[in-house]
Amino acid sequence: MGNIKIGLLQFFTLTVLFELGTALVVNLGMESDKDAWISILLGNLIGLIVFAGYAYLYRKFPNLPLTAYIRQLFGKYVGSLISIAYIVIFLNLAGRDLRDGSSMLVMATMHRTPLFIVAMLMVLSSAYVLHKGVEVLSRTSLVFAVIVILIGLFCSSMLMFSGSINLNRLLPVFENGIKPIVSSVLHQNYIFPFGEMICFTMLMPYLNNVKKGPWVIAAGIFVSGILLSMTMALNISVLGTDIVRRSPFPLMPTISKISISDFIQRVDILIVMVLIIGVFFKLSVFFAAALIGISELFKIPYRRMVYPVALIILFSSMLNARSFTEHIEEGGKLLYTVFPFFMVLIPLLLIIITAIRSHSSPPRSG
Repeated sequence: MGNIKIGLLQFFTLTVLFELGTALVVNLGMESDKDAWISILLGNLIGLIVFAGYAYLYRKFPNLPLTAYIRQLFGKYVGSLISIAYIVIFLNLAGRDLRDGSSMLVMATMHRTPLFIVAMLMVLSSAYVLHKGVEVLSRTSLVFAVIVILIGLFCSSMLMFSGSINLNRLLPVFENGIKPIVSSVLHQNYIFPFGEMICFTMLMPYLNNVKKGPWVIAAGIFVSGILLSMTMALNISVLGTDIVRRSPFPLMPTISKISISDFIQRVDILIVMVLIIGVFFKLSVFFAAALIGISELFKIPYRRMVYPVALIILFSSMLNARSFTEHIEEGGKLLYTVFPFFMVLIPLLLIIITAIRSHSSPPRSG
């Protein structure tokens, strides 16, 4: 990929948009009922701890992506198999996010548009940007982060002025105790979306500042966790827990409550814009991680694989489930069965092996 270097601000905005992704519009953490916003904050804290492990590995191997130092630590053959597994995971997550985004768009606005057409346009737009380079994706995130922030501020202000927010719907806190919150975190909130930052281990070698880079990304994770928690609290305070739990995209009916003097109404299109932006960046980051892994492992030029990989992502998104309901159920199972193995356990093993080697290696002369 050449000598690409990405600035700290660009990495920050890319992190925030990646973390918001589809998590901003779904009923995240509703296993803990009206305390969903608390479970998101707790998941954010655990996600930061997990990312601290990724940052440790990055500082030990600042110029290598995950697939490269896996082979250094586990050996050529075992490491290659694990690297291929990570590439498959990145492709699977990209396909799942593509299915999420295209299905949400079809159900929300484009009722008569074939799902395949929507998904194809989304993945081709991502492929076009990545063909220009990962640095182009990171620069683009600066522009779209400003758009998302402005939309968020506008919608929140309009909900306040329209009198739709009832904070009493968030009370009492811990009504059902701590157990539902812990269960929600373990089954969903620390992996989705915070544990998915594993893909950034493929992008972090392109940071232009080794010391400050991990801190900036951690700040992006923290900010996105606060925004997700505030969004879920807003959904509950406007709609109530029953409606939020039943709705696959509660942010849409929340924003539809905006009505000021019969003048400002029907601003749902703004949430559709946020959804498209979030899905685009989340899909693109997983896409880029898979491309970097393939290029590094198989020594294939990066740009040569962009469109073939785009086709793999497109067809995997269409074939991974027969319906959106089945797609959601399958994703829920993966969150606490397969993904923790790749996002927590293997990185933990890498950290232990790296620490042992660093401790046992002889000191440098001088």
